[in-house]
Amino acid sequence: MLTTESVLQSTSAETARGADAFVDSVGVNVHLGYYGTLYGNNFSAVDNLLVGLGVRHVRDGVYTGNTSLCSNFRQLASQGIHGDFIVAHWMSPTDVTTWDSCTSRTADAYEGLNEWDASHPASDTNWPQTDRSVQQWLHSTVKAMRGVTVVAPSLTSQSAYAALGSVAATSDVGNLHAYFAARNPGTPGWGGGNSFGVYGSLGYDLAIAAQPTGAEPVYITETGYGDTSNTVYVPPATKARYTVRTLLEAWNAHVPRTYVYELVDEGGGYFGSYGLTDGRGTIKPAYAAVKNLLAHLSDPGTPVVPRSLSYTLAAPAQVHHALFQKRDGSFVLALWLEAPEWDARTNTPLALSPQATRLTFARTPSRLRSTSFDDAGNVVTGTVASAASVTLNIGGSPTLLDVTP
Repeated sequence: MLTTESVLQSTSAETARGADAFVDSVGVNVHLGYYGTLYGNNFSAVDNLLVGLGVRHVRDGVYTGNTSLCSNFRQLASQGIHGDFIVAHWMSPTDVTTWDSCTSRTADAYEGLNEWDASHPASDTNWPQTDRSVQQWLHSTVKAMRGVTVVAPSLTSQSAYAALGSVAATSDVGNLHAYFAARNPGTPGWGGGNSFGVYGSLGYDLAIAAQPTGAEPVYITETGYGDTSNTVYVPPATKARYTVRTLLEAWNAHVPRTYVYELVDEGGGYFGSYGLTDGRGTIKPAYAAVKNLLAHLSDPGTPVVPRSLSYTLAAPAQVHHALFQKRDGSFVLALWLEAPEWDARTNTPLALSPQATRLTFARTPSRLRSTSFDDAGNVVTGTVASAASVTLNIGGSPTLLDVTP
């Protein structure tokens, strides 16, 4: 039954966005040069995990002088997986051109310094100038080579983005690390608020990251969740739900690319359990959930010409949605309850009841099919009786409703 809190969220035709474009928006962080971990010790296993996941983009560093890693990235590219490569402060334009040649020009992006505001040595008393200088030579070097994307440097705070100053002329996209401190990705934020929004919310994060790049789009180059108690964490099943919802929330915010942090657990330290797999490469529920979401929406080929679907959505405001279209003219409507299921302050679960959601179509679809995710990230698909109006119970795991007009 729809509750008295239900609201009519949509009353007209909604224009869909390409399903495959969403798949292309997803990437994952890797560290192929981290020897002593699965990354550096067993590339074959990492390769299999990346191909199995269904991502087309990875983010890693430039490894100068390491030709074996060049061949690894070339192999990934032969399987449709391209790299965003981060430079270091000590590198030169020659390092980038050499790396680009060594990897057979497989990069689809190069990126400025990583969190230099927090990681610069005390001797660098003017870190913003270092960031800007590196970004300037990186941009000119990359554009002289070929026209791939140049990503602005990443930073860690509102004040750091302000201190950096403008790099719009030397960047194609901005750069954000969006971590929600064990809160759901749609969190309204916590702590104080200001002209950028409420601290911790996705809207606030995107607004502060846009300071150096203005109207340019912003990549989320890191986002994710730990799942062990030696850090700020959520349980594995919650991590699976929050991870796929992060990708969907970022998509709704028109983020062109979101890189999950990261593929494999490194062990130890704050980020030791952020992987989609454990340190041996055993998949977690988050891996399965991302894999199944991407597989469901994968639709390679000629990009779709956006069409609209006329329907109304009656549901509580916390039920979020995204509408996708495939090349055969069918639609996929993703619905999820964007609410917390874990108390980040007490590390205890929060009750989350599915919410009845009524969809009323202007034209009765010829076919409806519903796909749901379980706690392990696996999916179950079933047919929904085709009718002008259907009611679904929407919970924290997305429901994917295939709509054939």
